Amino acid sequence: MNPKKPLSLQDIRKRRQEEVFVGRESQVSLFRRNWSLPLDDYRRSYIFNVFGQGGVGKTSLLNRYRNYVDGDGSLAAWTDETEKDVPAVMERLAAQLEEQGYSLKSFSERYKVYRQRRQELETDPEAPQGFAAAIGRTIAKVGLGLAKSTPANLVVSFLDEDALATQAGEWANYVARKLTNKDEVRLLQEPIEVLTPLFLKDLQNIADDERIALFFDTYERTFQYLDGWLINLINGRYGSVPAGILWVIAGRDELDKNRWSSTQDLIARVPLESFSEDEARLYLNRKDISDERVIEVILNLSDKLPILVAVLADESPDDPNRIGDPSGTAVDRFLKWVDEPERRQVALDAAIPRRLNRDILAVLVGEEHADKFFTWLKDTPFVQRRTDGWFYHDVVRTQMVRHKHQESPQNWTELHERLARYYEGLKETLGLAEIKSHKHPLWQLYTIESVYHRLCQAHHKYISLALSYFLEAAIFDYSYVHRLVEAIKHAEREMEIAEGQQWGSRLEQGLKAIHTGEYKEAAEMYTALINRGSLDEQSRITALRWRAYSYLQSKRLVKAIGLHP
Repeated sequence: MNPKKPLSLQDIRKRRQEEVFVGRESQVSLFRRNWSLPLDDYRRSYIFNVFGQGGVGKTSLLNRYRNYVDGDGSLAAWTDETEKDVPAVMERLAAQLEEQGYSLKSFSERYKVYRQRRQELETDPEAPQGFAAAIGRTIAKVGLGLAKSTPANLVVSFLDEDALATQAGEWANYVARKLTNKDEVRLLQEPIEVLTPLFLKDLQNIADDERIALFFDTYERTFQYLDGWLINLINGRYGSVPAGILWVIAGRDELDKNRWSSTQDLIARVPLESFSEDEARLYLNRKDISDERVIEVILNLSDKLPILVAVLADESPDDPNRIGDPSGTAVDRFLKWVDEPERRQVALDAAIPRRLNRDILAVLVGEEHADKFFTWLKDTPFVQRRTDGWFYHDVVRTQMVRHKHQESPQNWTELHERLARYYEGLKETLGLAEIKSHKHPLWQLYTIESVYHRLCQAHHKYISLALSYFLEAAIFDYSYVHRLVEAIKHAEREMEIAEGQQWGSRLEQGLKAIHTGEYKEAAEMYTALINRGSLDEQSRITALRWRAYSYLQSKRLVKAIGLHP
């Protein structure tokens, strides 16, 4: 059994958060009842699906669930969009369980070998083109099925199924040539198939003695690579699944009922909506806010969305005379209640970057002020910590950046330019050769953020650069290209670019069309890119190849070989 841990400061903080947490009583009670049921009880659910709009409190509810599991002396592990592929997700969950005294020895040892060999091959200048995009997925399976499963990974130099199979075969042969150990060859060619059974077997050994809750947050950002894996896993493809594991999946959208149809009887669906008025008032009461005029302003401005209720309550004045007219946005009111003008400005400026840490804040406010303001920001209710930094809550950030853009368009442009140069400088400090740079996760991150800030600085000036990066990204990495498109969409949304001039949504629809086999629509996207006329020569060639491939797949052979545009 898991030994009783001594009380820590974090434990005390969790208890205080529990005392402030209000509402969601039915959802919490459902979880507690389910957790207490015997594993073979017909009433027990083995998958909890929490869903609802941004700001409604999904992460807060998952934290409440996790605190309950911890308090019960059981085991819990958490993953979110920080991990970019399935092996990394398993590794993070395993690392957290090990921190609680339970090692997934077989999986961890094999994953360590996988990471070492993968890094060696990814940085090898002899690696075939497109190899880094394929590694981490099953590259031993060749043919059209591979093309459909990872469409954005392929460098379409040839336009038939046999050629695609040949290219995938080259990747597999390269692995076999570089690695002499047959087990390692399969590990690199089929990491999910090799690692998942080990992961499950180790979990089974733990679940014989302990109950485990595995949390998957921000699923709207990870479902593209996790959904199929989780469905296959729970359906038994990788081996026996311990009944003592509860899978908690939270995202903006409900799990697809068609894709998850085989597991419907295992799922408890938990929709979340805004606070009721009673719940919001109870929350404010627990924050020692009792003046009716203050309460009415907060209810009115927040629309009872939990994250905004928390933000406004955290900075609300005791003097009702400071409330004034309840009109205006929640951001205006929040900033009005921050006494120090410097803090008000920092709260707005720090919302400009999509991720936050001390160094990024220093770019905005200067080295001499960074520590002071970063310490303050970390304690605000709208800044959340994740494994890769700090982030404004989406709902709050959206209102902050909109307010900033309206308040000072010139300063908006200057800050975005400053941040773009910061990320471009980080790319240079990596010191990577061009052939290796596009495969490097930090290079990809810095590129995505620099593109985002350049588009926010001057969309008309930098959209051609962003489109060239899109076509280049399609060669190297499926996850990379989708994250880049999301950044383009994000920038265009915040810049309020007219619908006819938006590229992010068009690129997203094109990628979706490829994934679903709607190649006519995909060809239209590439035609639009080609006709834009401002692509560099290499990007234009790449777009022409992708369009030819799309024509071929949609059976338009005359267009595919270029007899007609």
